[in-house]
Parts: sequence; structure tokens; C-alpha cells
Amino acid sequence: MKKIYIISVFIFILISSCFFSGCNNLFSNNKKQSTITNNTLNQSNEKLMMSNIKALAISNRWVGSDNEKKACEYIKNKLQSYGYKTQIQTFPMPTDYAPNGKSKLNNSQNIIAINNSNSNHNKKVVIICAHYDCDKTSVGANDNASGVSVVMECARLLKNVSSDYELKFIFFSGEEIGGLGSRQYIKNLSSDDKKNIKAVINIDSIAQKDGGKPCIFTVNGNNNFATMLLRKVPKYMVVKKMSKELSDYTIFDEAGIPSLCIGQVYDKNLKINGPKDTISLIDESKLKLVADIIINSF
Repeated sequence: MKKIYIISVFIFILISSCFFSGCNNLFSNNKKQSTITNNTLNQSNEKLMMSNIKALAISNRWVGSDNEKKACEYIKNKLQSYGYKTQIQTFPMPTDYAPNGKSKLNNSQNIIAINNSNSNHNKKVVIICAHYDCDKTSVGANDNASGVSVVMECARLLKNVSSDYELKFIFFSGEEIGGLGSRQYIKNLSSDDKKNIKAVINIDSIAQKDGGKPCIFTVNGNNNFATMLLRKVPKYMVVKKMSKELSDYTIFDEAGIPSLCIGQVYDKNLKINGPKDTISLIDESKLKLVADIIINSF
């Protein structure tokens, strides 16, 4: 009887051990399956970015023109559909920039996306930006509907992501005539506002098929706080100095704000500022590469 009892106890312990071990494995597996990271959720959609480029690059978007205002309206409506409130910051077009040199164009405007759920006046600010105007002889597919589409996609995917920074998504006009929009934006900032901006990530002309891989540029070719924010950057994307200082990041750098630009090397192969800059040149994979780098940095 005692022997039977001992055997029974042994079997009971063995079964119990297997059962609880199985339960632990079950709970462990469930935990693994239910863990969702930002990287899982925030995968950029290159088809969506391409659709935005196609919508913007159907006509010229010269600063101050009617087509530029239509592009502004398109971007604003998209941002609002993502759940953002938007601000339109207008600024005057100088007379000497009119195409015929005589008549004054209408005012131009910047578009600023505000995420109220992530807005905190005590938080430090990171600006993610692109210019949406283009050269008057171009439809500006790569320069710079490509950058605009990436910033729009970042805004869409980062809308409900908690961050240590207040993210502002800004679409400047007037870049093609000396960074008029970004200069106006900085001009309207208080000294405290400027101090609160810790980094500017500017996207400009990133996706031409035969234009080389996107690079990270700073004004002096050195790392700064903006470059250190970027994560999961491919090894070939080293920080370098642009051969010709272009785009809005230089305006922020002049104001003492750490800034960078992601773009392609400015050389004879880059078909910007002319009639060849069309949708047929766009490489979807480069859009996704740049968007995912930014998204996964926050």
C-alpha cells in the first residue's frame, strides 16, 4: 500500500510539473506574440508616398503661384485627415522674384502640422521638414515632392507615438529663391522658441533612380545633435558636407540650430530644377529607406 502511495505521489508530481511547465510556455508564447514594437507598427508605405508625389507633381509649383497654393491645400488636407491641426504661415513675395520682373506675385505660405496629443511647451522640439515649391521650369517630382511625401508619411505614422520631443512637421515654400519660407519661420520665433528647437531634419531630393544613394549632410560635414538622433542608419550613409550648400537646413544652421539634410549628392547626374525632374525618375525604395530611418528614430 505504501509503495502504491509513493508511486501515486510521484506520478502526481510529474504530471503537475509538466502541466505548469506547459502553462508557463503557453504564457511565454502569448507574451512573445502580443509584443508590438514601434518598428512593427511604423513601417512606411511606399505606395502611399508615391501617390502623394503623383498628386503634387502634376504641375509646376513655383513659389507664389496658384499651383503652389493648390499643393498647399492638398498637403494641409492630408495632414488634417491624419488627425493634425494645421497652421498656415503666410509671407509676402518680393516683387523682384516675379517671373517677368514687373508684377508682384501673391503671398506664399508655410504649412505647420501640430500634434496636440504630443504638444508640450516644456518639451524640446524636433522639426521634420521639406520644401514643397519647385523650380519654375519643373514639376519637381524629386525636388522636392519626394521629400514632402516622406515628411507626410512620417507625420502619418508618428501621430500617436509617444516621444521625448515635441515633433513639428513643416512644409516650407520659397526654398527655390533663397529659403524664403524657412527664413520667415525663424524670423517669427522668439529667443526661447529657438532655444527649444533641438534639431532640424530636412528632407530634399532623395529619390532619383540614378542619382545615387541618399546621404546625410551637415553644413560643416560633422556630426551634431540632429545626426545623433537618427537610428538604424545604413553604414554607407555617413555624414558629409554638401558640395553646394542648398536647402532649408542651412537657414536653421545660420540661426545656431543643429540641422541636417537627407538628400542625394548634388552633381551633374541629379536632374533637379528642370523639365527632366518627373515622376518616372522616382525610386520607391529610396522613399521607404529615408522614411523608415526617421520613423524608427522616435
